[in-house]
Amino acid sequence: MLKKMKAYQSLKLARHEVILDSGLRLLVLPRKGFTEKQVALSVPFGSITRGEARDGQTDEYPLGLAHFLEHKIFEGSDGSDVIEEFTTLGLEANAYTSYQQTVYYFSTVNNINEGIDKLVNLVSDLQITEESIDKEKLIIQKELLMYEDDAEYQLSKGLLANLYPGSTLSEDIAGNAASVQNIGFNDLKRAYQRFYQWSQLTMVIVGDVDVDDVVNQVDESVKSTVNNVVEIETRRAVESSVGIKPVEPSGRLEMDVTQPKLGIGFRLAEQLDGFELQAYRVGLQLFLAMLFGLTSKTYQKWYEDGLLDYSFDFHLDVTNSFKCVSISLDTDQPIAMTTKIKTVLTKFKTSSDFSEDHLAVVKKETYGHFIKTLDTIDHLAGYLTLSLADGEDYLLTGEIIRHMTLADVYEIADHFVTNMEATSFTIFPK
Repeated sequence: MLKKMKAYQSLKLARHEVILDSGLRLLVLPRKGFTEKQVALSVPFGSITRGEARDGQTDEYPLGLAHFLEHKIFEGSDGSDVIEEFTTLGLEANAYTSYQQTVYYFSTVNNINEGIDKLVNLVSDLQITEESIDKEKLIIQKELLMYEDDAEYQLSKGLLANLYPGSTLSEDIAGNAASVQNIGFNDLKRAYQRFYQWSQLTMVIVGDVDVDDVVNQVDESVKSTVNNVVEIETRRAVESSVGIKPVEPSGRLEMDVTQPKLGIGFRLAEQLDGFELQAYRVGLQLFLAMLFGLTSKTYQKWYEDGLLDYSFDFHLDVTNSFKCVSISLDTDQPIAMTTKIKTVLTKFKTSSDFSEDHLAVVKKETYGHFIKTLDTIDHLAGYLTLSLADGEDYLLTGEIIRHMTLADVYEIADHFVTNMEATSFTIFPK
């Protein structure tokens, strides 16, 4: 068992990292005085993991396999929903699949040891039959149908399909009707054996806990399981090449909406040319907030002119696997607003919003949001778990914000604007 501790003096926090003999990585962040405790178990298997390489060949997975496997993990050997077993213990449990990982988690006030034992046992074995797989196919296909009438979802999906045509990002995390139908027993078993190994998993524990106690509990729980996973040294995960094809310039869809919904997407360069990923993300977030945030003159003027409302939003994904920015709003002038937004970005160097004074305001707001997450156990555990996908340390975010200068933001913004590839997607009323 290997242990190390990292202190964050400015935050008055200490994160404990332990590698158990089983290979399971454990991150414990004590938060004295908080009643809630959260435990999350991260599996490095997401929707963009398309297969595994072996002997120079790539065996591809069906789309949606990670999400399908998540559903089956939560099913007991008798077909029961294991979440009910967590609930009986006073635990709130759930799971989700993202582009890069699958996460199983629970929150509790008192029964953390029981929860840890239940969570470890949950992922230590896979109980599936051909009958249960066929049943799950129908459930997921119905789940996919539910999203067809969701305009916000369709806007996001349309943007990603334009930015990354023909890639896994252009499909739902759950796959599509055809790919789900093609998922079989061997696919699930193979993926489970590949990714659900203790040496692949990381558990995050946040709350008012005794570090030694929870480490011992996890270690005992792991040792008591019969893990059917066989270590496979000759295989490696293969992610989809998400940015090979050129960006589609635009797209549209008609739905039952009262006003057009506009999405503008920007695909970033795959290579950051020496920029550190986490710093690039923070700098880009600050840049977008300076130009389009509530404190910007641009936002205020457009709002006063009736060009936008509180539906206006921007979002960025800057990961090792893909990098993009999306801006969305409800507008009766989608073409005009697309031009305006692109112009603000390309002419940022002369914008009055891009200044030392405004950066100070935005940094204060952004740092305040970061500090707020430290006092919300589920958010903190969520961000810590999310950062695992890119090998980052979420707790360093505050220091990155504090030390980011206007020159730093300028350099990141210039790289972004110079290399970005743009698209738009609009949902019009029928």
